[in-house]
Amino acid sequence: MMVSRKAAAFVSIAAIIASACSGSTATQSPAASAPASAPATAVATAPATAAAATATAAATPCTVGVSWNNYQEERWAKWDEPAIKAALTAGGATYISNDAKSSAETQITNVENLISQGAKVVILLAQDGTAIKPAVTAALQAGVGVIAYDRLIEDPGALYITFDNVKVGHLQAQYVFAAKPTGNYVVIKGSPTDANANFLRQGMDEVIKSSVDSGAIKIVGETYTNNWDPPTAQTEMEQFLTANNNKVDAVLSENDGMAGGVVAALKAQGLAGKVPVSGQDGDAAALNRIALGTQTVDVWKDARLLGKTAGDAAVAMCGGTTIDKVAGVAPFTSPGKNTLSSILLTPEAITKDNLSDVLTAGWIPKATLCQGVTAGSVTGC
Repeated sequence: MMVSRKAAAFVSIAAIIASACSGSTATQSPAASAPASAPATAVATAPATAAAATATAAATPCTVGVSWNNYQEERWAKWDEPAIKAALTAGGATYISNDAKSSAETQITNVENLISQGAKVVILLAQDGTAIKPAVTAALQAGVGVIAYDRLIEDPGALYITFDNVKVGHLQAQYVFAAKPTGNYVVIKGSPTDANANFLRQGMDEVIKSSVDSGAIKIVGETYTNNWDPPTAQTEMEQFLTANNNKVDAVLSENDGMAGGVVAALKAQGLAGKVPVSGQDGDAAALNRIALGTQTVDVWKDARLLGKTAGDAAVAMCGGTTIDKVAGVAPFTSPGKNTLSSILLTPEAITKDNLSDVLTAGWIPKATLCQGVTAGSVTGC
């Protein structure tokens, strides 16, 4: 049933794309509520879109559609969307969006819907990078630009914009390994349908593989986690603790939401703060856990920078810039051996020693960061 419905959606999207590209009038769709603007400060400098391309795009009205895979996740509404909107507005483009609510099948229809509203470029946060490929192919064939946002889509015609996720995994393992270089490790990975889960694991291996091979580190539990779901991660961690009689020395969790589930499971056994735990994204709760000492490292990917970069790229593409000529682009060889045009941004590891960085950048209020923390016990609090 799923295959036939996806095939039907693919046939439908090809027809609607062709219609949309023949001169439909764009309309503004209601977007989910989000902060009106993103904070101005970012830790790194986004690649500057070429001035001529931006000027050309701004002179030509353009609708850019954003297909969110799961808008309910904290960061999308709080950081990414406002930054994308601001960049599009600055370039004279119109923003429309929709939300797949974690359904790969719904996202195919959602891409169709965005294009039927006149989107000339689609920024696509893929729920399933494989399932969405027919919709991407149809869009590209009809002349609609596609940006694979933060998650890989194996299509050389799409511009891939993300943080260097292998580097993220490396940093996660680096700081956990520094805290616990031997013993029993658990690895809580993200969704099996998201290539980022494997990129992160690849980066972790750059740090721990030799110790695993020597026997100094033993992987006593490792699993993918559907939809990067925190409650699922908590259940997985509870099961690993039970299976190993609580003898777990370190946990490599691939993101902050899952790290929250991991820490909850550890806390129930009196182990929170005793077992190093990694995460990524710079979620407020995770940064507070860094300050409290229950999470060791949070690899911060400033989503404002990612959103701005994607918005600027979309404006350039609206003006006729080909993806290989967008500012900051470099070739990237994918796991599928495709050469993709990509922009890989640089992440930053946040620990108790440099918590002030997220305060200086305006990422989190001090009261939120330091809730429950003894004054003076860590940098920034």
